[in-house]
Amino acid sequence: MFSIISYPYHRAQHFVDSVGMYRLVLGSLGALAICSILAGFANLLPYSGLSQLFTLALALLTALLLNWVIALILKIPANHESAAISAFILFFLAIPESDIFANWPLVLAVAIAIVSKFILAYKKQHFLNPAAIGAAALSVTGIYKFSWWVANPVLFIPLLMVGILVVMKVRRWVPVLTFIMVSLIIYLAEAIRYGDQLSTMLSTFFMSWPTLFLAFYMLTEPFTMPAMKGPQILYAGLVGFLSNSSLFASIILITPELALVIANTAMMPWRLRQKLYLQFLEKRQIAKDTYEFIFKKPEGFSFNAGQYLEWMLAHTNPDSRGVRRYFTIASSPTEDEVHLAFKFIARGSSYKHELMHLDIGKKIIASQLGGDFVLPEVPEVKLALIAGGIGVTPFRSHIQYMVDTGMVHDTKLFYCCNTIAEMAYQAVFSNAAEYIPLEVIPVIAKETVPMPAETGYVTADLINRRAPDYAERVWYISGPPPMVQAYYAVLKKMGIPKKQIKRDFFSGVA
Repeated sequence: MFSIISYPYHRAQHFVDSVGMYRLVLGSLGALAICSILAGFANLLPYSGLSQLFTLALALLTALLLNWVIALILKIPANHESAAISAFILFFLAIPESDIFANWPLVLAVAIAIVSKFILAYKKQHFLNPAAIGAAALSVTGIYKFSWWVANPVLFIPLLMVGILVVMKVRRWVPVLTFIMVSLIIYLAEAIRYGDQLSTMLSTFFMSWPTLFLAFYMLTEPFTMPAMKGPQILYAGLVGFLSNSSLFASIILITPELALVIANTAMMPWRLRQKLYLQFLEKRQIAKDTYEFIFKKPEGFSFNAGQYLEWMLAHTNPDSRGVRRYFTIASSPTEDEVHLAFKFIARGSSYKHELMHLDIGKKIIASQLGGDFVLPEVPEVKLALIAGGIGVTPFRSHIQYMVDTGMVHDTKLFYCCNTIAEMAYQAVFSNAAEYIPLEVIPVIAKETVPMPAETGYVTADLINRRAPDYAERVWYISGPPPMVQAYYAVLKKMGIPKKQIKRDFFSGVA
């Protein structure tokens, strides 16, 4: 029964992992707009299909044209997908009008949103949600009140379907659910306070309130959400409280867009991340079909071992997966370069093909430093690492950091590959084993290998033999999602508490 239920979820996860994040968000908003326009033509919404088409075209034209002009003036790459996403979001907030002059609040909000990305920036990175600041600029000043008309029972099912895909892509279930729960609690408390009927309030909350659209498309905006889980939960709770509470009504009306801007501002100490321009220095092959790319480390750039960056490589004719990828930083914070590594196949993406032919001295843009897949602060903690293929990169960072700093953990690395030839960083790990208590255990699926390597897969029996003190260790799993989930299930079945298991995923879209 569980497999029947979980199969559609895993198929959907596979689909979203095969599409770039910006493409997925933009495509899902486009699908929602199509549903809305069709509902308009069917007279299921108070806004006609033609007025919606006209309004959406106007919003997109404003966003893309202004984004192109500013990028041309500043001589920087234009991220048109991001601009289009802001236009779509604001389209769903402002009432569609068939008269071009009646749409001026939407045009103004879109213009403010696009300009804010370049003006309200820290180290070339915007720190306020563009769509939220565009809407809040008009609502706070009393110029225009946004209706959030997307919160309509007719669009509830389409919104839920496409929104879930977005959350699956960004893997932000904890903050999204935190936001929804806090919002619901405050919403119901306000309803009781004013004597409203709870029986109707629940349906109103989910079908006619801005909560879901705000959660799926604005709360999850990666540049303005904190990078670590703890601050993410705090951020989500703050937005949920502010957007539903009347506590400050005597001072100011806090609209959903204003709540998001306030939370963006309040969480800045946990969120400010610079945009990096990394100069390419060298490419080298580190295993079969696996390559490492080395970039000059910018002055002042710091990170924790095991964290990741979003890497943007603009190129002509990008495929459906887009020009952005998330890669773990394979180097240690102690090293003078920034490394990334991936497996390359001939039918790979346009992004990888472009990166494989990157000229020495060229620059790639990196941003959105984040991730909780970091080492324990207490050196006495024993570690067990399970890597699947190129999922070994965060462990390369961890292990080199331990060597360089002397912050030593008793460590066992179960390195899972199809063949020995696919194992990367063998020299790095051999060298590290001379300085720290590290045991590398190759687990090879498609070759018969002699001990101390293992043939097959990581099983409870293998763990018992190679790490009999497994219950004392903190386990880290990194690799493709199916592998991570499978080994997580093995560890749970062995009685290892959830708090002792840390998981890192890579989607394989690159």
